[in-house]
Amino acid sequence: MQQIPSEHLPSFHRDAFHCPRCKVLVPQKWYKLERSYPHNENVELVEVNLKSENRKPIGGPMGGIRNPDGSEPNFHFDWHLELSYCTHCHNYTIWENKKIIFPYTTELPQPHEDMLEDVRGIYIEAMNVFKHSPRAAAALLRLAIELMIPQLEDYQIKKSSINNMIGELVQKDIPEHVQQGLDSIRVYGNEGIHPGEIDLTDDESIVLFLFELINIMVEELITKKKKIKSFYENLPQGKLQGIFQRDKRKQEK
Repeated sequence: MQQIPSEHLPSFHRDAFHCPRCKVLVPQKWYKLERSYPHNENVELVEVNLKSENRKPIGGPMGGIRNPDGSEPNFHFDWHLELSYCTHCHNYTIWENKKIIFPYTTELPQPHEDMLEDVRGIYIEAMNVFKHSPRAAAALLRLAIELMIPQLEDYQIKKSSINNMIGELVQKDIPEHVQQGLDSIRVYGNEGIHPGEIDLTDDESIVLFLFELINIMVEELITKKKKIKSFYENLPQGKLQGIFQRDKRKQEK
């Protein structure tokens, strides 16, 4: 399945994203819903049909309802909901506290096919908890990276704290964009979070970046190296021996 770039995933107040309903990348319109019912025995509860704006009653007069102690309840509903309206399929997505509550179909990047099995298990666990707690998903993704780094055969990083391992790995000959991504993890990690600076609860884009980064790490540090190594090892033995002798002469100089 083709992965959706993080900048195109549904995100609160983003102007355009892949609609959870029709899966098309289109502009979104935003609407804020706030309704409050005053205490009035003649007021009826109503349901809003979001497509037609028609209203229909769904409850009787409030005057017939009592609290367990016999007092009249003070009906007050303070909704903090927003809608994103898809300009393609004309359907809506409901957001509460900056998170999708209907429909919850945000597409997270699937684990890379070359991801190590123990890393994959933690990655999938992070996918499962992301809806309920982006902060918990971020912690799991950091754990997945912590497990992956010492298993990168070509880099020989000894197992230690994730920050120390990242520090050692970025000093190796790795692509610059991977290095920048790993350094970002150190900033957004538990040791780097200070009150008022970073709030993973409110900024899901940070966690989406971590999902994407792990897949990039697998592609750059495992998959590409494996493909090149496989091609290289299939060269004729005479050619391989010539390359070996060339490199040996260079080392002796």
